[in-house]
Amino acid sequence: MPALKLYGTAPVDLGLVDLSPKEMMFWMYCPIKLPGSWNITTPENLDQFNDIVQRAYENCDEQRWIDSYVYLTAKTLWVSKDNPGNRPGWHSDGFMTDDLNYIWSDRNGTEFWVPPQLYCFTQDHHASLPEMELAGASGPVRTYPDKHLLRLDEFVIHRVAEQTPGFRTFVKISVSKDRYDLEGNSINHAFPAWDYVPRGIERNHTTSEKK
Repeated sequence: MPALKLYGTAPVDLGLVDLSPKEMMFWMYCPIKLPGSWNITTPENLDQFNDIVQRAYENCDEQRWIDSYVYLTAKTLWVSKDNPGNRPGWHSDGFMTDDLNYIWSDRNGTEFWVPPQLYCFTQDHHASLPEMELAGASGPVRTYPDKHLLRLDEFVIHRVAEQTPGFRTFVKISVSKDRYDLEGNSINHAFPAWDYVPRGIERNHTTSEKK
């Protein structure tokens, strides 16, 4: 019988990474490393986030890093209450996987659901989302200081905060054994091309293999 999965743990705070991005951009799961290699290859205008990539590398198990794809998401956008820059709603990054995600933002930090007692959710990408919404509505909610890098595994339930108007940068480093192959993801033209498949409306999976 599979081990019981309990959700609602807090992220790991890896401390301040003091960057102040200015360039407006939208990069979504751009691959910057392939399995079996140490080498990080970023498009030039993503080099400004090398300090975040380095901090994630230092935190990650060395063999896991070598064996994984690494993806970089970077968004500097004008945000507001009606346009938060990320999909709203409670969810898990890497749900039903062992993916690691490292997230960073310079304002209006992500909200985390950290209940006094951990919860189980249906191990299904579709059924779990309304369950997470219902659980998250009961609180409590925790936030962290701006510009702190946070490590998330699948057990960390979170959502984008309500945004006050202004520019906001959000960065995510994703470490995964899976190829993120959904249409709309950013392409790193330094790597061999792969095929992409249509993206679903749910946010709990990042690859066609998890549908």
